[in-house]
Amino acid sequence: MASLRRVLVTTMLVLLIPVGALAGPTDPVSVTLIPQIPPVLVTDPVIFSPGIRLVADLEQAYVEEEFFVEGASTVYTYNDPPVPGEIIPFDVDVPYVTRIIVRRPVDPAKFKGTVIIEWWNSTAGFDTAPVWDASAEFYAREGWIYVGVTNSNTSITHLVNGCSLALGFLPVTCEGRYATPTITLSMPENGQAYEMVSQIANLLKSASPENPIPPVYGSVERLFHAGQSQQGGSMVTYATAFHSVVNDGYFVQAASSARPINFGTPCSDPLALPYPDCTPRLAGDDRRVATDLPVPVYRAMTETDMGCGPPFCDGSTDALQPRGVIGGASRQTDFADFRYYEMPGTAHSTVHKDVEVLAPNVLFPDGLFLEDTCANPFNTLADGPVFGSHLYNAMWKNMEFQSRFGVPPPHADLIDVLDGAIVRDEFGNALGGIRVSMLEVPIATYSPSNVISPAIPGFLAPLLDIFCRLSGSRADFGPATLAELYPTHPHYVGKVSHSALVLFLQRFMLVEDVAQVIHDAQASDIGEPVPAACGIGFELVFLLPPLIWLHKRRRRFAYGEGAA
Repeated sequence: MASLRRVLVTTMLVLLIPVGALAGPTDPVSVTLIPQIPPVLVTDPVIFSPGIRLVADLEQAYVEEEFFVEGASTVYTYNDPPVPGEIIPFDVDVPYVTRIIVRRPVDPAKFKGTVIIEWWNSTAGFDTAPVWDASAEFYAREGWIYVGVTNSNTSITHLVNGCSLALGFLPVTCEGRYATPTITLSMPENGQAYEMVSQIANLLKSASPENPIPPVYGSVERLFHAGQSQQGGSMVTYATAFHSVVNDGYFVQAASSARPINFGTPCSDPLALPYPDCTPRLAGDDRRVATDLPVPVYRAMTETDMGCGPPFCDGSTDALQPRGVIGGASRQTDFADFRYYEMPGTAHSTVHKDVEVLAPNVLFPDGLFLEDTCANPFNTLADGPVFGSHLYNAMWKNMEFQSRFGVPPPHADLIDVLDGAIVRDEFGNALGGIRVSMLEVPIATYSPSNVISPAIPGFLAPLLDIFCRLSGSRADFGPATLAELYPTHPHYVGKVSHSALVLFLQRFMLVEDVAQVIHDAQASDIGEPVPAACGIGFELVFLLPPLIWLHKRRRRFAYGEGAA
């Protein structure tokens, strides 16, 4: 009877849609360049550009452009009861105006055919770019084009209202940029994002004059999607229910389960109207990303996400409030083109260095920086010291090779869990998983969360409390422990070098990141110094140069540049 009812309701919804009214994923959109005019007055509107890694700071020459994108999309719902991947139209041809930012090499010859679309995160109430911040340097090295998309009406409200932060305590900075007499950002329903981004993806792969990538760059050969945390949940829903041939891969970063198909009242709400005027929600294993798609799908989890669930990492033991991957039983098994990874020691938050929260003022004469907002020393994914970004970079490279040549990505062990808790070594660090050098050769204990500093003023506390809970912390070992573990500096460098090179051979670390890790170890003061002739680890002397040569040769071959 339930299946008969589902068929009848589905038929009813479809019949109610006028012929020709249904917006589709390949529908054309209108694209308008938003002029980047340097502000003259302090009150002049400026671009709200998500991400801490600035295009101007990249070693490679990149340009950033912002565009309005205008179109109409269909909002979908699930059957009742819901089945992953089975979606039906609910509200058709709903207009939207969003914005995208395109970051591309200045020299078109540097573009290698790969585009990544980041679904900007909106957890903070405004657009952030955690995927970009983790791997911006990698994208620039590889010549990828990056496209960020505003995909949440929460972020659109923030932009239209002038980009004020800290619950309105900080001044507006973009007033008049995103709400003009001729065009204003608008997305009435978050469920529009799924088809909206498909329309943008189709545009990027097309020869349309509306394509924001200039024709001189040639065609887009590969298009990957990525989202982190809340928008990682969007990735789960999008890949599972909206996959199409235009998309070549999906990277779910630090997210456990699917976001809702639309944001109507859940059918489980006691006050909800009868279906179809309520929204069925997926439950249990159905919330996990599909593993049988014909393109690469990767899901990678930080340690923060293992035992607590964003935005609250409060250590709750309430059985009715399962936290994170372990509590929510959302681990997955590798299958065909799908890979599931866990990264011990890494944190959910991506950055913390050189981010000014407040300019110099009476309370903070030198200004307030992000790394001063939490009580304990930081450990974030892209700023370290446990660089989960290195693992992400290698995963991106693996996805590209899998898409181009059919090379399967590597498998990896999961974090050790016993009786619902992470198993830890004598130093308190997690065991198992993909282990970067700072876990294999530890100089500190790395915790997956942090706490807000008591010096933070109340008006900043709501936002920064979430940030600190999602940031990692570290407790450095004392001199006696370090001396016992690493009697000499070459001993320490050698261990770090060996660990990094093992990850390289396992295809979980790129040679550029291996070189950086070894360089940082050499520059450290860990271990007693010895004469210069013995000051470099064995692996660095004998293995790194040929690996760099092999990497460059392999890259030239992959991109058809010859062997010279």
